[in-house]
Amino acid sequence: MKTEKKEYLVHKQIYEQTVKRNKKIGMANLLIFGIGLVLKYLGMPEIGSHFIWLGIVILVYTIGSNMLAKHEIQKYRAK
Repeated sequence: MKTEKKEYLVHKQIYEQTVKRNKKIGMANLLIFGIGLVLKYLGMPEIGSHFIWLGIVILVYTIGSNMLAKHEIQKYRAK
């Protein structure tokens, strides 16, 4: 195999691992958002808002991670 193709396959595997990990993180993030909303509904808005903000931070992290991984795979696909 050519070295470019090997590099592409390695980066493709890294991309797939990142997406798989971020899907699991996303499922946990839904639980965090849900807990935050339930706590706000039950009359504990201080604690609930902390959970919601934690969910937002995790959401930004996963979106950024996916975008960086996609950018890397596109960079090696263009070669």
